[in-house]
Amino acid sequence: MCSYLVIPNYNLIKVDFHVSDTLLGLMSGLFLFLNGVAALVWSYFSDTTLIKRKVFLVASMSAAGLFTLLTYTAQSFFSFFIFRILTGASLGSILPLGFSILSDTFDRSRRTSIFMLWYVLGGFGLGLGFGMSVLLGNYFSWRLPLFYGGVILLIVGALVSATLLEPERGSAEEEFEELINKGIRYKYRFKPSDLALILENKSNFFAALQGFLGTIPNGIIFTWALQYIIRDLGTTELVGSILLGIMSIGALGGLLVSYAADKLYQYNVAIRPVIAGFCSIFESILFIMFFSVPLRLDIYDKDVFIAVQKVFSLLFSNFFVLLTASFFFFAMFFNSAVGPIRNSVLSDVNLPEHRATVLAGVTIVELFSKSIGIALLGFLADFFGSLRFPIILAMSIWIFSGLTWFYLAWYYGYDVGYIKGILKRRRKEIEKTVNS
Repeated sequence: MCSYLVIPNYNLIKVDFHVSDTLLGLMSGLFLFLNGVAALVWSYFSDTTLIKRKVFLVASMSAAGLFTLLTYTAQSFFSFFIFRILTGASLGSILPLGFSILSDTFDRSRRTSIFMLWYVLGGFGLGLGFGMSVLLGNYFSWRLPLFYGGVILLIVGALVSATLLEPERGSAEEEFEELINKGIRYKYRFKPSDLALILENKSNFFAALQGFLGTIPNGIIFTWALQYIIRDLGTTELVGSILLGIMSIGALGGLLVSYAADKLYQYNVAIRPVIAGFCSIFESILFIMFFSVPLRLDIYDKDVFIAVQKVFSLLFSNFFVLLTASFFFFAMFFNSAVGPIRNSVLSDVNLPEHRATVLAGVTIVELFSKSIGIALLGFLADFFGSLRFPIILAMSIWIFSGLTWFYLAWYYGYDVGYIKGILKRRRKEIEKTVNS
């Protein structure tokens, strides 16, 4: 929710603070990058102390709510900028610790589908933030979404985190499930010396590399797609958001892809990265086709009901518009499954006490590239006077990300077996100690 409280109202913020796309892009880029850096800090303390992960989640939500409210009150762009990026840092625990908790709750054969469901629920949060931002910004003020967002984070976010039913670490691993059911806790902690094992893992390396490449275009879709629709297609923030929301429904198709990946995983574990590779290439082609079409909508209504009516009327009456929108729809279909597959891959090839830290490290790599991409595209938009060409160039990077997934598939089976071997050896050691 918090991620989209500002982005849809870029144009309104530009007018109020008299700033450029470059500064707005830099702010959003740093919001994401500091989120990744902070994720490593949150994860390190969680994995080394073995303190309940929900304690960190409560602190994270509370701090994010406070900084969001301070962003709401900011009277200068400098203070607005600082409070916004501190909000991103505060939210750093959510992805790695949520990933760690889910990995300890569901077994290997179900994780892609579970992570996909997690992404879908997160998508509803994005929709909530997006809708609040557009509607309140359109009818009242771009500041108001930040107020309600901060209150929700402080009350709902912190409360849900505090009441979370957290599983024991390692409880979903078949090698340790029986021991944990007997009351024997998984007490292995992350140690700095474990970095050698993590860095030698080829699947970790290629997962980070594909993430570095893939999140550049992903961040640009996240940040600049709406602005492209507004400026190049000729709409208001409201109309553009409605169209983007309709096209983004295609992301629900990722549930089918994730389900298929889990089913096929039982026959060949390497199928997961192979599917992710094809998804990356297909989405690249479809997004390029969408942004290449010289389409004009010229719908500028600010009444939500009239805007919805006109958008649907145009989609069903103009085949050219419908075809163009379908490119984006099916691109999102393939896009949405890649993240859950990435999470399931990292979960399979890393030990329970390493997972949050590894995901945080990969997230830093991804968010660094994403933040650079977002900021650079803002600069290129100012330089070219258009978003179309820079966005098309960025979308082609997904092809190289897809090829990296195919390289990962060569090493994935070995790395999964290696981690299983370590867990089995630990189990025998624990059983021997208990019996003696």
